[in-house]
Amino acid sequence: MKTITIEINGKEIEARPGQTVLEVVEEHKLDTIPTLCHSPNLKPYASCFLCVVELEGKPNLVPSCATPVFPGMKVVTRNERIEKSRRTALELLLSNHYADCVSPCMEGCPAGVDVQGYLALANMGDFKKAADLIRETNPLPGICGRVCVRKCEVVCRRIDVDTSVAINDVKRYITDSPGVYDDDPVREPSRGQSVGIVGGGPAGLTAAWFLGKWGWDPVIYESLPKAGGMLRYGIPKYRLPWEEIDKEVDYIRRAGAEIKCGVEVGVDITLDDLMEQHGAVFLGPGAMEGKGMMVEGEKDTPGVVIGVDYLLEKADNPTPTEGTVIVIGGGNTAVDVARQAWRVGAEKVIVIYRRTRAQMPADPQEIEDMLEEGVQLLELVAPVGIVKKEDGSLKALKCIRMVLGEPDASGRRRPVPQEGSEFDLPCDWAMPSIGQMPFLTRLLKGSKHAPKVSRWSTFDIDTTTMKTSIDGLFAGGDAADDGPTVVIDAIADGQKAAKAIHAYLLGEEIPAKPFIVTKEFWERPGQKELGDIPESPRRKMHHISVADRVGNFNEVATGYEFEDMTHECDRCLSCGCLAFDWCDLRLYSEEYGADLGHYKGKVRKHKVDERHPYLVYDPNKCILCARCIRTCEKVLPISALGLINRGFKTEMRPAMNDPLVDTSCIACGNCIDACPTGAILPKFAYKSRAALAAKPEQSHCALCSIACPITVNTISEGGYYIGPSGVAGDYLCHDGRFCAELFIKSTRLVEPQKREGMVHSPLGHKEAYELAAKGLKTAVEQYGPESVAVFLYPDLSNEEMYLAGRLAREGLGTNNVGSIALLETGVCSGVLDSSFGFTASTADRSAIRDADLIICNNLDPQDELLILSMEIIDAVKDGGAQLIVTGSAKNSLDDVATLSLDPMRGRAALMWNGLIQRLIDEDFFARDAIAEMDGGEAFLADANPYDSSQMEMVTGVAAKKIEAAASMVAKAHKVVVIQSPDRSHDMAPGDVQVMANLALLLRNRGVRGDLILPSLAANGAGVEVSGADPVFQAGRVPVSNGIAGARSRKELLSMLKEGQIKAALILGEDPMATDRTASYFGAIEFLAAVDWAQTETTQFADVAIPGSTFLESEGSRCNFQGEVVSFNAAVETPSGVKSWEVLVGLAAELGLSVGPDFDAISAELDQTVRDNPKNALDLMWNTGQDRSWDGTGSLVVADVEAQAAPVLPAYSVTSRYRSEKLKVGLQHYRVGARI
Repeated sequence: MKTITIEINGKEIEARPGQTVLEVVEEHKLDTIPTLCHSPNLKPYASCFLCVVELEGKPNLVPSCATPVFPGMKVVTRNERIEKSRRTALELLLSNHYADCVSPCMEGCPAGVDVQGYLALANMGDFKKAADLIRETNPLPGICGRVCVRKCEVVCRRIDVDTSVAINDVKRYITDSPGVYDDDPVREPSRGQSVGIVGGGPAGLTAAWFLGKWGWDPVIYESLPKAGGMLRYGIPKYRLPWEEIDKEVDYIRRAGAEIKCGVEVGVDITLDDLMEQHGAVFLGPGAMEGKGMMVEGEKDTPGVVIGVDYLLEKADNPTPTEGTVIVIGGGNTAVDVARQAWRVGAEKVIVIYRRTRAQMPADPQEIEDMLEEGVQLLELVAPVGIVKKEDGSLKALKCIRMVLGEPDASGRRRPVPQEGSEFDLPCDWAMPSIGQMPFLTRLLKGSKHAPKVSRWSTFDIDTTTMKTSIDGLFAGGDAADDGPTVVIDAIADGQKAAKAIHAYLLGEEIPAKPFIVTKEFWERPGQKELGDIPESPRRKMHHISVADRVGNFNEVATGYEFEDMTHECDRCLSCGCLAFDWCDLRLYSEEYGADLGHYKGKVRKHKVDERHPYLVYDPNKCILCARCIRTCEKVLPISALGLINRGFKTEMRPAMNDPLVDTSCIACGNCIDACPTGAILPKFAYKSRAALAAKPEQSHCALCSIACPITVNTISEGGYYIGPSGVAGDYLCHDGRFCAELFIKSTRLVEPQKREGMVHSPLGHKEAYELAAKGLKTAVEQYGPESVAVFLYPDLSNEEMYLAGRLAREGLGTNNVGSIALLETGVCSGVLDSSFGFTASTADRSAIRDADLIICNNLDPQDELLILSMEIIDAVKDGGAQLIVTGSAKNSLDDVATLSLDPMRGRAALMWNGLIQRLIDEDFFARDAIAEMDGGEAFLADANPYDSSQMEMVTGVAAKKIEAAASMVAKAHKVVVIQSPDRSHDMAPGDVQVMANLALLLRNRGVRGDLILPSLAANGAGVEVSGADPVFQAGRVPVSNGIAGARSRKELLSMLKEGQIKAALILGEDPMATDRTASYFGAIEFLAAVDWAQTETTQFADVAIPGSTFLESEGSRCNFQGEVVSFNAAVETPSGVKSWEVLVGLAAELGLSVGPDFDAISAELDQTVRDNPKNALDLMWNTGQDRSWDGTGSLVVADVEAQAAPVLPAYSVTSRYRSEKLKVGLQHYRVGARI
């Protein structure tokens, strides 16, 4: 092909005429140009102006996606001007992007824990993965589940509906679940360098966790006997049992941390020693020095004990405390001290606080528990002095009453002393619990590495890097910056410090925070945006009774029940965006340093539209790129989506602003893949919604014979979703994308069962195989091998069907093997063998794109084979092909068809035969030429008995329409006939052979004519070649006469109807679901069934064995093009045993040796097929060969008659899923709701 020379970024490039600048840059990998409105499989749109480049000779930047190349053009793809323009384009889009990149709870958590994510995983029952997700940012989930102050719950949007989600209580349920601490954390290989960590509290433990996981060797120096810091020695065991701390500490050890307890830095080892021994040092000594009341005499009065010291003393030695205890303070420490004193015997415990209860910083639940235990609370009271007894011990606390004045810096009203209100409060103990401070003197004494210290006696640090004034020395937790806070803040410090140390040791920059947008940047969502969310009361945490708390330190909160946990997870509003990891707008904004507030102004605010059963549309995230609209135009004859309104009010909405579910939308979901921002997202079959890491597995869909490539994204056991392959131009239909709902929501058969009367009992697999084999062999012994049969649905893999055929012939000695679904169609085996010498499509999908005339007969592709429908629509709209659609009812392609023919049911073959006769009469097909063809003379002798007027009467099609169709055929040069071989709706006797005759006649005249045979069943093309047919054994070798049983599909169906079949093995078919086919089994004496779901047949069977879905097993299938398509086991089967393994087990019980493994079975079948010289491998078993058909064959006299076939029922769970959806409609269909 002729090329043209252009210059890009100073480099000469050869490009093809018609290419755009963007295409050339991407093809030659010259740069990564950002795009939002562009998609390689759509025509250029040039609306986002993000892909702009400089073009020599043009004063303005041009969109590279829509600028075609021309000789001598010079392009620059990146410079300051271009980047500024792109940043401006992004900022303009962001100015009207009212959305949440992450949930408010995640933003509200100092450690950035993905709350929405772990609630979703918990709701799916994957508690180990939920715990691991928490540990990605917080290595102390079990501890936080008990003592966290719940900053996430404060910002929970559920508050605007009723109350916040019980996030922390769910976290506790997760970490209390079995198995979450059983494994060893995944750790990168050791980097051979250590990091010293001073303090084994939450900050130090967190830093050690992350550094250990990243391959460093952290060493914690803890002065106390055990690690945990204030977690262990400052929080009583009834709130935080030591066993929980030990679990967390041990897990951190297993991540690579070494913990040296009883080693005080500054006493046992110096800070200088640490700086010398380690690559970096983190200081997290905590703040265990309690503050006093600042009143005279408190330090030398027996009975005055600092609250922190009291907790430390009682932590491991809870000796009795007698008399009256007064606790001063309103925080969690004060409440802990009071409740601790009550437990060790104090007769009366009083908490005094200078503000009101509502202003107490302590956890409201802890305050409530404290009062429930009998502790008194005196509000608006402050200590002003000590009253001593004669011996100098404490007699009373002199107090003063307070009133609330103006708000202070914290926003709370300042307590002001009330003159003349002093009073004495008699007590034996006074325990100030009004704050803590670090004690750094011994740690830093004499050290040449002593960092700067603030006026609050805390380390002076850069809060973004946690660096101190000394190189290589970092600090965090209660001893740094603004001093003591809460556990989750210390964890956040440890996490930040670990990242900074990691970067420091590698000599790299600390990674920047991700770019995020939050709705609160503009305004917190109101009722209009939230919509009508029904109230759902929050579940309370369960507690032991007060009586059971007396005199002991048993944990008070006992945790949630499973139902409580799922209830709270269900209450989550899933505010965060599922597209966080792949949203192009967010990623480009991060890359180009976009300023969210640069063009801040008025913003559109919309309610999220969740009315569609399979899609969620959030107009707030839409950037009007129209990729969804343009994609919809490729899928449907008339797009279901469009743009409404103008200017700032423009929105992507269905026409007339109707709900999407009420439009022509077929829920294919291809708009999801088109959207660059997550404005359109799927509803999943599993519970909850979150941006969760998924394991992708490439495979194919087995719900029809197209076998589209798919990606199965597994989040957890039972939690997965399906997407396209990721290759540009690969699309999916509704069934391929959303069939996970069928497999997840259906009632699965998870263990073998036997039926005795109406009672079903579970079995082991081995026992089930033995019982099934015994039942089948008994029938053989009593009635002969012709009395047993193996039936299977033609969506099984080739390997499964191959094993089924061998089971029948070699294990049971019968030729009775086939599909009831195929037997019922009346189509004989090898229907085109006499025409072509093979029965397969003569061409692949590329013939559709290349055709100038497409004929669809007995097919409604939009509903049944959407991807084929898209090929046809594309050929008509863009390729200029003409289209003839034939069907007795309205067809989805009628809107794009050049001509629609509507013969009465069962008359289509007559109509096409008449059309062929007309073309013969008009000498388009010359009689002399036909006579020279194989079978030509017999074909000519079988003259069509109807003239045009009679044909109109017999078929119901106007003569003018038949004439028009004949004219279109006569003028065409490349004709493709698409005919379903197994669709009963418009099946007519002889129709496949008639269409084969048309293709042969066209070829004989020099016109390219092809016949494509897409079956509705996924592996209809593999049945005969795999040997699951009464006419052919494996390799499509004709069956010999030396075996008992039927010799044709017709004969096998007759034997079944007449009661000659006494025992059967049914694989994947459900004949008992309909009266029609259930009646065929009236004489059955033994039935074994293998299926992945509970069906009428498995319930009726004497033995039922669980099988696997196509997502759960490896295998191959032949698509409608004759290609052998591989399938992978993308998800686990609930029973743990795949269908082919079941068949191997049954074979063993029948004395048949197969295998020993899947690869051996597959290779054996492949070789068997290749060994048959009569097989047209490139057309029916194509494993990569070039496809070729020479267009020769034999004309046959088709048995054409005016006879409508019965509309057959669905014969399997998957086919029923597809057919019932079409009957009920997507807006009403739900898995499990039978019609």
